[in-house]
Amino acid sequence: MNIVLRPIKDEDWPVIEGWGDDQNALWGPYQRFQLDHIPQLRQAYQQMGLLTRESGFLLIETNQEQEVVGYVRYTLIPYPDADMPYPEIGFGIPQSNARGKGYAKEAVKLLVAYLFAGYSVERIIAFTEQENGPAQRVLKKNGFVQEGNLRRSIFRDGQWRDIFIYGILRQEAQQE
Repeated sequence: MNIVLRPIKDEDWPVIEGWGDDQNALWGPYQRFQLDHIPQLRQAYQQMGLLTRESGFLLIETNQEQEVVGYVRYTLIPYPDADMPYPEIGFGIPQSNARGKGYAKEAVKLLVAYLFAGYSVERIIAFTEQENGPAQRVLKKNGFVQEGNLRRSIFRDGQWRDIFIYGILRQEAQQE
């Protein structure tokens, strides 16, 4: 592995806030997370550290350079059965010079292993815009399968767009 996933530290905030200098570098053209969400993220960090039983936000750090290049996140979804929630994950490589190096693929692999090891869940899901080929490739390389299509479910850049639902089952992840 070329990366590690780790919790945010106080000294990481200048890097995270620096991602806001360029909208495409911040979260990319397919992410809804906006610069104005950073104060909310920071407040949640101060209150709970952004790593709880119900959700988590971890940074992707390179092993060699020890540079923060991106993030992964998860949230337990209590639908359709509140007694058996399952994780929905997301990821991004805001550092544009770090894209295309396999960091997201490794990060998703680590996150999936962490979630299946730490939670008694049967599945993990991810949502991605229909046009977001890079995220879809990362998911497919990690064994995720497209399970559905939420037609015209997000409005961005003046038009309605489809969202694809990807999922991986515990058994499938063990085969990866």
